[in-house]
Amino acid sequence: MTDKVIISSEEKQADAQLEILFSGPLSLLDHRHPAVNEELQKKILHDRYHQKLIADGLETGHFFYDHQNNIRFQTKQPVYTFAGFIFEAFAVNVLNSNMRTIGKRAFSWCTNREQCKDDYIDQFKVIGTGFITTKTLHPGFYGPQSNFDLVFIRKNLRQDVHEPATVLGTTNQAGIQIKAITGSEETEIVEPLRTGRYSHVLTFLRHSDGEHSYNRCMTILNSMYRNGVIQLSEKYDIERRISHPEMFGIDQREVDDYYQYILYWYTGHAQPDQFITEGAGLEIKGYKYSNGLLVPTD
Repeated sequence: MTDKVIISSEEKQADAQLEILFSGPLSLLDHRHPAVNEELQKKILHDRYHQKLIADGLETGHFFYDHQNNIRFQTKQPVYTFAGFIFEAFAVNVLNSNMRTIGKRAFSWCTNREQCKDDYIDQFKVIGTGFITTKTLHPGFYGPQSNFDLVFIRKNLRQDVHEPATVLGTTNQAGIQIKAITGSEETEIVEPLRTGRYSHVLTFLRHSDGEHSYNRCMTILNSMYRNGVIQLSEKYDIERRISHPEMFGIDQREVDDYYQYILYWYTGHAQPDQFITEGAGLEIKGYKYSNGLLVPTD
């Protein structure tokens, strides 16, 4: 979109009206600016994340094509569960697109490797264990109920098979569980790590008060230690196996913005009926899904 956009906003404490002229893509605007009202904020986030949400939803299977080539949405899950699936696709795309930086840090963390050379990490790619493409391309790693949402795999050229990355010094498969929650960290993250259900957890979101889910986990662990529920060694061990986006170089503001758009869309504020049955199907014609992105079929 390159048409001029007029933004009008009435300040609550004043009668003055602010008008801003802008020429360029809406996605370049700062939706947090006080002059941007809620309706324009939705449009900015839609322009920035519309195709990404479709691509990520196609990968997770929550979006699909009908016989008329329209995009449909189907889920009975609450928004935080749906967001968790979307952020799995988000994470796969970010890690694979930045394998020598963000991907390498995540790989070193979940495999307990302090250092990893570029020529070694270049052998790997990240896949989602519950993804449509994994079911098609790597059926041996497909497992929607797996305790790993993401795994690193590489091609064993001698045996002509793909094999997973393992934890250093063991034959245990390495992987990451993704969480997009704003509550229940003790039951959703801490306890599954204590019992061995999860190996490593990357938690994405902030609470409504601004505190990150990661920090809430640290508070819970400190309380458990003070109350004698866990020993200091266990506290440190669990802390090392919880991460947040900025630990690997993922911009938390980008995560926050994407989640805000997911909420707008899911709760109906972004006109989901029109988005699914009309706009999306027409817009996607001429595009295909590839490696977490919508790309032209040409």
